[in-house]
Amino acid sequence: MYLLKTPKEVIKDLATRIEEERKFQKLSQQMLSTKADIPLPTYKAFLYHQKLSVESLIKLLFALRMHDNIEGLLKQRTHQTLADLKEDTLPKRVRK
Repeated sequence: MYLLKTPKEVIKDLATRIEEERKFQKLSQQMLSTKADIPLPTYKAFLYHQKLSVESLIKLLFALRMHDNIEGLLKQRTHQTLADLKEDTLPKRVRK
């Protein structure tokens, strides 16, 4: 069964996960924002309003050593030949 989430819910879950990791590493919000080189109000806006630039998000992930989690997003697809694509997408005719 798939759990469908809205983008807002995914961002809220991400903020929660980052905050949990911050606490696990025993960093204050100020310490994390300094380590990530983002202003503290920017970090708080992320926590409370789920607003953050992609650059700031990546800075937070690097500061918390969670950057390996984004490698799956950056993985490139393997390129297939046109013949392979045709075989994958077109159904074969079945004669009765």
